[in-house]
Amino acid sequence: MNIEYGWRYDPRSHELLLRTCQNLRELGGYDCAYGVTKMRRFLRSGATRGIGTKDLQFLRDEGVTRVLDLRSRGEEPAVTCAFSRVPWAMWENVPLFDYDLSAPAMMPVRDVDNYLVTSYLRILTNEEALRGALVFLAQTPPDECALFHCAAGMDRTGVVSMLLLGLAQVPRRQIIKDYALSFGEVDDVESTIDALEGKLDAPTTPYAYILDTRVRTIATVYDTIVATHGSIWDFLRHCDVPATQLDALVRHLVS
Repeated sequence: MNIEYGWRYDPRSHELLLRTCQNLRELGGYDCAYGVTKMRRFLRSGATRGIGTKDLQFLRDEGVTRVLDLRSRGEEPAVTCAFSRVPWAMWENVPLFDYDLSAPAMMPVRDVDNYLVTSYLRILTNEEALRGALVFLAQTPPDECALFHCAAGMDRTGVVSMLLLGLAQVPRRQIIKDYALSFGEVDDVESTIDALEGKLDAPTTPYAYILDTRVRTIATVYDTIVATHGSIWDFLRHCDVPATQLDALVRHLVS
């Protein structure tokens, strides 16, 4: 790991602090059944259209060679993803859902919890897309890094991140935290998770309702998968993702 990378990395939020790439975070640094998830194996981010030349070069230097775009065809991924035009990265578009779930025009005024949980569970029924996305990521060479993203790095990206961390048997709380960091600061996220677990009263920050809704959403979705299938691994096998590809994903993230 070079000095510049260490200087830019926030280990509490897992965030890479680049100027022109929003919500860019590491899946490395989480405790798991195999030790600690490795750095520079998988990165998650929001929109990539505005990434500047220096930040693109930085990501190239950090080993990014594969980029998975989870957006729909209507979002014009080939036109609006900076990585679709660079010669050094393999870019793939696997639409995971038909639209940006968090776009203001889509978000309901009421019953947000049910809207999000229902939408995420619908994403998880798109077995063909899940297989395509995970197989593409599984083919990342051992010493290289894959980046996956959607429009904001919140919903579709959050679901894929949950699956990857779940495969590595990262603890439930940390999987929830990884997702929730798209919606709040570290301390607020921790407090909200504590409130969900009955350890503390819910925080009273201006965005507390949004964060609480998001934490409850991903907890419900994760718990539904585990209750129904037993584990993330078993769920993905149910989706016919080959065991060899799941093994490759785990190895890439932890060894």
